[in-house]
Amino acid sequence: MATHHIRTSFWIALISFVAPGVALSATPAFDCAKADSSAEKAICASDMLAELDVELDRLYRLALNDSALGADRQAELKAMQRGWIKGRDACWTSDLPMETCVANAYAMRIHDIREGHAASRGADDQGVSLGPVAFDCPDLNAGLSAVFINAETPLVTLKWLENAIVLPAVPAASGARYESDIWVDGPAMLWTKGDEAMFTPPGGPEMTCQLDDIG
Repeated sequence: MATHHIRTSFWIALISFVAPGVALSATPAFDCAKADSSAEKAICASDMLAELDVELDRLYRLALNDSALGADRQAELKAMQRGWIKGRDACWTSDLPMETCVANAYAMRIHDIREGHAASRGADDQGVSLGPVAFDCPDLNAGLSAVFINAETPLVTLKWLENAIVLPAVPAASGARYESDIWVDGPAMLWTKGDEAMFTPPGGPEMTCQLDDIG
């Protein structure tokens, strides 16, 4: 498929992702009657977090049931998921609000599974996440990987070199804009327009990036 067609399909999908919609009542993939940790209780009280839990559960099961995964990698995936749950449940120790911490944890894990397991992003992908998508940012001296998540508040996760951040969507006159000032090094922003994106890493200068091949 030509790169132009790949890019066109991506932007059509992204525009539909960030289009405002009616929030629906969501139920997480686990039984809220058995919610134990403060993170699980927060998930049961939030449609957004419940959406993220359902999406991660979907992706995790797709990856786990991949016949090409092999027993060793399957065991590794299970162990990593158990470790991730422990990390999510430690959000009560974070300086961030509980919902923000838990949402960021889910967004990062969704990115990791989509990036590391092709079976989680097949042609029949019907979830609320899209990507990974690659951006070429010459001033960054590294590739920028993005996963878009159409939760009640849309999110984007960005990874480059050893860095990873989550940004919520904010109103924009055109394109799709995500930004946050919670990062230690300073505010960060991604603003996508057509095949171009403006990216500001935490505390860094704004730079121009171009949409690359779908990851």
